[in-house]
Amino acid sequence: SSLFINCGGPAYTSIDGRKYEADMDARGESFFVNHDTWAMSSSGMFMDIGSGTYLVSNTSTLSMKADPTLYTKARISPTTMTYYGLCLQNGNYTVELHFAELMFTNGPTFTSIGERIFDIYIQ
Repeated sequence: SSLFINCGGPAYTSIDGRKYEADMDARGESFFVNHDTWAMSSSGMFMDIGSGTYLVSNTSTLSMKADPTLYTKARISPTTMTYYGLCLQNGNYTVELHFAELMFTNGPTFTSIGERIFDIYIQ
């Protein structure tokens, strides 16, 4: 079976028929959310953008071969964000992770300077 999560976005069926589950719970600086087949935890507080800003929206036009609707919303976390697949049996799995930059622009201002550095652990 497959598990698709629209991190930070609503439930969505992609153009190829994949059914993504919604992930729009934004409870604050530290929380844990449990669903039927997955869970997620997030912690940390953004000191410069205010409390409660843990879901962001894309305001630019995306040009990509992939379904751009999946890249219009995202979940952000300043410290840790962990997703858990629940009740998975031992075996081999194919994991696909998709990313789009929603926070930084391509313009000549301070908002265009940035990069994402993160670790991914799969076990």
